[in-house]
Amino acid sequence: MNFKKVFFIGPAIALICLYCSCDNSSKSKIDEDPILSQKADHPKSGGELRLIENEIFTSLLPYSIEESFGYRLISQIHNSLLKFNPKNLTVEPSIAKSWEVNDEQTKYIFHLRNNVFFHNDECFSNKENSKLSPYDIVHTFELLCGELYNNEHNMVLNNLLGAEEFHNKMKDFIEGIKIIDDSTISFELNKPTPSIIYLFASTHTSITSKLAYDKYGISIVNGCGPFKYSGLSKDSSSIQLTKNENYFLKDSEGNSLPYLDSITVLLKKENDILSEMFVNNKIMVLPEIRENEVEQLFETYHKEFDNKNYLVDRKVLMSTNCYEFNVSKAPFDNHKVRQAFCYAINKKSLIKNIMKGQAKLGDKGIVPFIENFNNYNFDSLKGYDYNPEKAKKLLAEAGYPNGENFPELSLELSVGNSVHTKTAKEFQNQIQNVLNVSVTIEQESRKQKINRAATGKSNMFHFTWLSQYPSPLEFLNLFYSGNKLQKTDDYMWPNVARFKNKLYDQTIEKALVTSDLKNRYKLFSDAENILLQEAPMLVLWYPEEYNIIHGYVKNLHFNEMLHFDYTKVYINK
Repeated sequence: MNFKKVFFIGPAIALICLYCSCDNSSKSKIDEDPILSQKADHPKSGGELRLIENEIFTSLLPYSIEESFGYRLISQIHNSLLKFNPKNLTVEPSIAKSWEVNDEQTKYIFHLRNNVFFHNDECFSNKENSKLSPYDIVHTFELLCGELYNNEHNMVLNNLLGAEEFHNKMKDFIEGIKIIDDSTISFELNKPTPSIIYLFASTHTSITSKLAYDKYGISIVNGCGPFKYSGLSKDSSSIQLTKNENYFLKDSEGNSLPYLDSITVLLKKENDILSEMFVNNKIMVLPEIRENEVEQLFETYHKEFDNKNYLVDRKVLMSTNCYEFNVSKAPFDNHKVRQAFCYAINKKSLIKNIMKGQAKLGDKGIVPFIENFNNYNFDSLKGYDYNPEKAKKLLAEAGYPNGENFPELSLELSVGNSVHTKTAKEFQNQIQNVLNVSVTIEQESRKQKINRAATGKSNMFHFTWLSQYPSPLEFLNLFYSGNKLQKTDDYMWPNVARFKNKLYDQTIEKALVTSDLKNRYKLFSDAENILLQEAPMLVLWYPEEYNIIHGYVKNLHFNEMLHFDYTKVYINK
């Protein structure tokens, strides 16, 4: 059995035939990007990066990430075996300084750094106890396959040797994980699973200390990442991250990372005007704004843009906005009702009148129709166009002619997003006009919405799914049941639609162990066509976002996943 050593992802992709999120054409675009192509000055240590978020996170547990803000915080506090490069989303070393894959692509050997320590905490009696060991890695994957399993981890559970037996409590260890010595650990798979390299780099598989988890459980905030979680401010107006003085990475000149002393994340207040906060330097990034807002700012502050004091980035995101239906109860337990809703919505009108053209039409499936997935066969997907007559016919076939006797229905949204609110009102009008069905709009906190959706209490809900690794699998996973759904009120995440289809699951599982990229993507699209036919969701659009940053913020890279790594960010005023 031969092994080839991997130090950077380039050779790894050549070896295991993985899809790469950045081809030559996208690389040239990165080089041309006004932010990604910034010429770095000499990095400066110190300073504070000030950001803003709409709402507080729901959890800081890496294995149950439920929203993008939590993800962005967790990815600074924790590290995984590997990580994504924030410029181009390729996979590169992190806790593991290198890795090897055998010719059969069934065994991964990770060579660990010997200078990785968890953040200082009273659970460690001395510094040596805070040092990351292979036993912490074993503990992490036992959590992923055991008590903290969710569908996001099915690549591990289905394909790691002995993981399913461990999950079902037939064994008290995972046979496929072997500690070779203090700095080496191996993972053996049942079958080749090329996409698993992404999971090793995902924040979902962040390595946590067994000692810290034994003390804090799911409330753990202690990690080994570049920043430490320092808590919520006394007035609950901001969240503070501070520099990890013992972080294991250094820059090319031997300087300790991270450069920043701290990151402050302000929590948006009702009356906050973000553009004013940006201009007044209260925040350093103006996030996810509309094109008309960019134009207004440019008209007022064109000299700042001309002098590159303000820098603009635009990205088509690896993201999908959709309404999901709870298929476990009426009326959406009938696939004809779901199809009727999909045909009843004029999505072109949504894009034109609400999104103002700043999005791609959701006329395909759950996998976003973007350049990063240019190897994916989008042409084979049978999405839903606007067809009110067909919608009416399907609803009648489902037993509700002209909407008669249709049950009360609510659409649940997170509070505070004006675009989602406007979309919901337009949806409400269109469904009433086409199907003669009344929809009530309910707005609640993100945490409430997630909990209600995940426990099967909702009818229909708006979710924006943003990928955490660059593969169509990340989106198809959203509807994978893995035969784990037992009761109607089981907590089900991320499969909040409670979708269960044996052929769909089998197709996903087959794709996972298919080494040939073309065949793997064919299976992914086959699975997605099953999904589209069953219609557990109504795809609305694939979002595009503008972000503006101050020119003195260096090395802050935007990418299609909005995956931020602040390790090398510095302030140069």
